[in-house]
Order: sequence, then C-alpha cells, then structure tokens
Amino acid sequence: MDGGKIGKAATYAKTVEQKSARELQLNQQGHLQKQQQLDQLLQFKQEYEDRLGSMGQHGIAARQLQDYRLFLSKLNQAISQQLQDVQKAEENLEEAREQWKEEAKRTSAFDHLVEQHRRLQIEAQNKAEQKTADEETLARQLHS
Repeated sequence: MDGGKIGKAATYAKTVEQKSARELQLNQQGHLQKQQQLDQLLQFKQEYEDRLGSMGQHGIAARQLQDYRLFLSKLNQAISQQLQDVQKAEENLEEAREQWKEEAKRTSAFDHLVEQHRRLQIEAQNKAEQKTADEETLARQLHS
C-alpha cells in the first residue's frame, strides 16, 4: 500500500472513529437521562409511600386507600419499565464503547503505518543522498 492510500485510509479511519466517539457520547447522555428519570420515579414513589403512611396514621377512607394503592401499582409499573429502559441504555452504551474502542485501535494502527511509511521514505531519501554524495566524492577523487 503506497503512502497516499495509507494516508487516505488513516483519514477515513479517523473519521469513523470520531463518528463512533460521538455515538458513544450520545449513548452516555441517553443512559444518564434514563437513570435520572428512574431516580426521580423512585424518589416520587418514596415520597408518595411516606405520604400514604402519614395519612394512614390519621385514618384514611377505604376508597382513598384503594386509589393510592392503584396509583402505586401504576407507579411500580412505570418504574419497572424505566428500569428496563435503563438496562437497554446500558447495553447500548457498552456496545457503543466497544465499537469506539475498535475504531480507536484501527485508527492507531493506521497512524502507526503512516509513521512507519514516513520513516521509510526518510531513510530511503537519506540513503539516496548519501549515495549521491559518495558518488560525487568518488568522482572527484578519480578526477584529481
């Protein structure tokens, strides 16, 4: 693979890695948002249960108690759904993290190839210059 192709491939790999990094960031934000929503639901449930406990100490009508329990049941369902959403977001986050790691490795490998190719070009140029200098020195010695 020549230097131009290596450079283009390295540039493409870097672009793919950057896209993968953006995806990772979006997944991190999504996961954080889902976790915060779950935390809010759990906090709301705790407050609601505390309020129900306080009301229960002073007496509560059967109908009102039934309404509270129904609401808690729906709240528990919402929490369960949110927990599933958080778990799915965690899976997506881990997939995005692994994808980014792979792309970063690929970019690093191409960067290494570009650097190696550059070093080889410099070595070849130095050898050519040394050969030219040696030939000129030899030619001067022969003509002297």
